[in-house]
Amino acid sequence: MKHAVVLCVLLASSVSTLSARTPGQQPEGFPAAGAPAIVTMISTGAAPRSALRYTPAAGTRQQMDMTVGMTMAMEVGGNAVPAMTLPTVRIGADCLVSEVAPSGDVTFTMAFTGTDIDAGADPTVATQFQGMYDALKSVKGSATISNRGVTRTSSFDFGAVTNSQLGQSMGSMMEALKQVSIPLPEEEVGVGARWVARSTFAANGLTLFQKTEFELVSFDGKTMTLKSKAEQSALPQAISNPALPPGAEVQLEHLTGGGSGTLRLNLNELVPVSDATLDSTMVMKVAMGGNAQQMTFTTSLKLTIAPGK
Repeated sequence: MKHAVVLCVLLASSVSTLSARTPGQQPEGFPAAGAPAIVTMISTGAAPRSALRYTPAAGTRQQMDMTVGMTMAMEVGGNAVPAMTLPTVRIGADCLVSEVAPSGDVTFTMAFTGTDIDAGADPTVATQFQGMYDALKSVKGSATISNRGVTRTSSFDFGAVTNSQLGQSMGSMMEALKQVSIPLPEEEVGVGARWVARSTFAANGLTLFQKTEFELVSFDGKTMTLKSKAEQSALPQAISNPALPPGAEVQLEHLTGGGSGTLRLNLNELVPVSDATLDSTMVMKVAMGGNAQQMTFTTSLKLTIAPGK
């Protein structure tokens, strides 16, 4: 149920803590930040057709295991910095359906159970990451989604996170959580159905726009398999970075990204089997003391999600 964008926000923001001062104009066809995704049908697919709806029962409990790998590269003033592969991070969470309303709305709780860093990682880097992400064990919360995956409410408590960098990251992650359940179409659909979901969310102050196209590969009345293609963008905007010297001005020139994935989910359960990739490029101009340089950050992320044992 959780799209790759959640972990991308969490990890990328641990490297660069940017915040927007002047948000860009809203592109046509996208909702306001925090509003439900806008779903547009492309094709209803072949007969027989039926409605796709989430139907987990109250009391359903699952462990969710997520594995995240990321590679980052940077170019400053035309000079490339060697790419860096961050340690693979494994994150666990307990999920429990606490209530199902007569309307079909599903309320569930989530409690992170901890992290594990790739044993082959550089010990210094691994220690830094492990110490930061161990704080996830203190984070618990709940959310309510409609039976079509529209988030109604979301509330997570990460006040016990003392690491300010992770705390800011978690704030962005909770914002993204409002948009990342797979939005299902209102219409009845069959194999080959395609629909587009447009979402807007805030990540560390930057307003991001995401367009995701889904294709229903198979459905047996209970388990659906989807393929997805995603596009991400952010409009030009002034941003700030507390690590920069006083007087430095930073302008986001553009951010683009794209990825793809597959997902298999029993609609009676919470946790899918999912495999996704997302590549993104962020171009900024940094001006200070009358001099300006262009900086380019490129990230490549791979995320897998599966029910735990």
